[in-house]
Amino acid sequence: MDSKIGRKAVLVYPRFHDDTFWSFKRSMKYVQPSRFGTPKALMPPLGILGLGNHIRPFYDEILVVDRNVDPRPLEKLVKDADHVYMGGMIAQERGFLEDARIVKRAGKILIAGGTIVDRDSRLMDIADHLVENEADIVIGDLLVGLRNGTAEKFYPGTAAIPERFFQPDFSLIDIRNYLNMALQITRGCPEDCEFCDITQRFGKKPRITPWEYTETSLQQLYNLGWRSKFFLVDDNFIGNPRWALDVLKNLYKIEERIGFHFPKYTELTMRLADESPLMEELREWFRKTKFISFFIGVETNNEDALRETRKFQNLRGDKSMKEKLEFISEETGAGVMAGGIYGFDSDTPESLVSQTRFFNSTGIPEIMMGLLTALPSTKLWDRLKKEGRLKTRSSGNNSDGTMNFIPYNFSVREAEQAYVELLDRIYNPDAFFKRVMR
Repeated sequence: MDSKIGRKAVLVYPRFHDDTFWSFKRSMKYVQPSRFGTPKALMPPLGILGLGNHIRPFYDEILVVDRNVDPRPLEKLVKDADHVYMGGMIAQERGFLEDARIVKRAGKILIAGGTIVDRDSRLMDIADHLVENEADIVIGDLLVGLRNGTAEKFYPGTAAIPERFFQPDFSLIDIRNYLNMALQITRGCPEDCEFCDITQRFGKKPRITPWEYTETSLQQLYNLGWRSKFFLVDDNFIGNPRWALDVLKNLYKIEERIGFHFPKYTELTMRLADESPLMEELREWFRKTKFISFFIGVETNNEDALRETRKFQNLRGDKSMKEKLEFISEETGAGVMAGGIYGFDSDTPESLVSQTRFFNSTGIPEIMMGLLTALPSTKLWDRLKKEGRLKTRSSGNNSDGTMNFIPYNFSVREAEQAYVELLDRIYNPDAFFKRVMR
């Protein structure tokens, strides 16, 4: 299909409304403001940039609107649009629903996508068309349907081969509105964590973006003047360690050709601490390719909880988790950001003290502490539903201090109070010295 289907498409990325680790909303107030005079956003909407680049041939004009930095009234921005595309995460649901209603009040055709979409989403009653999970393959059918008036209500996305991955176009945004850039090289994760929806959405077998796509993106960022950090938003960068080693070597070659090595950070697992020649080489290449930080799902020091949720990768080898985190940092030269979770079935009120002592002993400065939440399309969701313990749909924001299921060894209220106490004990210097060091 190569004919136009409209004059203008507006692509909207909804707000993160709440104070949350997903947006770093409060922290952004302390950096240079965006070009709109608002606080910058942490990262650009990468999925929107890929979609915008892909559908560009079918419209005369593409406008990307990131509601996290752009304060202009949305109803005015979509006034002359033929189609409005919106994409985002469950953690953006409030902003997504608000913007979706604005679009529909303006009388526009709305296409919704992203991990917020499933058949039970409240968007089913608002959006004209919805795409679940990966849109790279089904987008052609949707575009044909929009042109012919035969577009379906719901498109279940299918796993795309890497050659069909959307390529982001960073010229669709003003990069000065963001603290960091974002890029994705692989999709999928081979782990089997009960509470995670990645394997259900994107598969257990990692898929790698073609190298010419990655080089194009890095070259474009360099040409646009970007010289700061970017986040490799891979589900698990070392999901396939041998491929990860090739990725690092190719990244190094690409940046050598460009003439600049961008500081980088990514998400991976404690397997990086394994004592094997392959992991040793990986750690060396992470240092060489200028990785400055890793986000690692540490979750908890409660080993029963790790086994309960099949987080076996944190229990490998003879080193303690604290020793693994220190080893990874020492060997790669990169800092560590940690994910923490409270509320597992094997957690008790006493776990609060143990978990506090553990995280404070690591010295990790950034800990994304959250209450356990059951996301749709996870094994945890299925188990709790079978046990009759689900209360509501998840907000998708694991740091909003709420639980959407009935825990075992304490009440929901006690869990939510414990979460506030955990944050205080981990982040409040006075609480640290008075309660933990005594």
